[in-house]
Amino acid sequence: MIDRKITIKDIASEAGVSPTLVSFTLNNTISFNGERKYKVSEQTAKRILDVAARHNYKPNNAARSLRSKHSRAIGVVLSDISNKFFSDIARQIEERAYFYNYTVMFGSTDEKVEKLGKVVDSFIEKGIDGLVVVPCEGSESLIKEVVERGIPLVLLDRSVDEPGVSSVVLDNEGAARMAVEKLLAGGFKRIEMISYNMALSNIAEREQGYVQTMQRVGLGDYVKVHKVDYANIEESGKELFSSLDFSQIDALFFATNSLALAGMRVLNRLGLTTPNDVGVVVFDGNEAFDLYPSTITYLKQPIEQFATLSIDMVIALVEKSCQESRKVVLDAELVEGESSTHP
Repeated sequence: MIDRKITIKDIASEAGVSPTLVSFTLNNTISFNGERKYKVSEQTAKRILDVAARHNYKPNNAARSLRSKHSRAIGVVLSDISNKFFSDIARQIEERAYFYNYTVMFGSTDEKVEKLGKVVDSFIEKGIDGLVVVPCEGSESLIKEVVERGIPLVLLDRSVDEPGVSSVVLDNEGAARMAVEKLLAGGFKRIEMISYNMALSNIAEREQGYVQTMQRVGLGDYVKVHKVDYANIEESGKELFSSLDFSQIDALFFATNSLALAGMRVLNRLGLTTPNDVGVVVFDGNEAFDLYPSTITYLKQPIEQFATLSIDMVIALVEKSCQESRKVVLDAELVEGESSTHP
């Protein structure tokens, strides 16, 4: 015999409340921090949720979607899903969306604006309710078009100069400042930076944090930002690192862990070690760093906060529990290793 599926009326009867109150509680709007807003007492709301959980109640999302004209699907466009930073965010985003009974469609841009446009168009054609997007270089007009079409949108990791767009970003300047100050405190002076030749907000902010910190402590003469071609990191990075005069460099600050991996391989081939020959601080960790003799100091980004807040914010826009744009700035954590202290 097939068990009868529990209904809202069953929950209402057991909780001692009306079906309307149960429906409101289970389908209530959300706030940016993910907490539910009840118009009933916390005690009553908890009793209803406990009964629903005990019976493993699942709402009829298909029927709800027809009534609300929502697909309960969010499109998420990342830069490179194979990059550990973005793949970790994707996993957390999927879990957070599941919490709200939403599904997620993922896409990557590979930092190509044309691909971003195609992925976004595909998601919109599939009827997604909202978008979480990591904008790439040159995507300002596309972002503006999405906003003008009234599609709920939250930018992740990077921002664009477009009013009325919500975003979740890192305090990149502050993080870069921490990195440089750590190297200075570790006894390094001639600190140079390895970055990308890309006009991205997060990369520009990291470069600015590095430059300003070096200038503030009177080391502006040593400021050098070396650029690597994103589309060809291995070859471009190999050529750059091989051209550096390490007799004139105390330490390197890497703007991303992909740049650091390319750089560390060249350092290894040149017979240079950290921190004996050159100090190192990296944006984001990587399991490959465990293979090096000394531990690597890196800036840890709040993956879970990126994912949680971006989903909370876009669903709040979809469900109209909040219609104002909002920018959330998160802080990085410095994870100290041996690479940032002169022996």
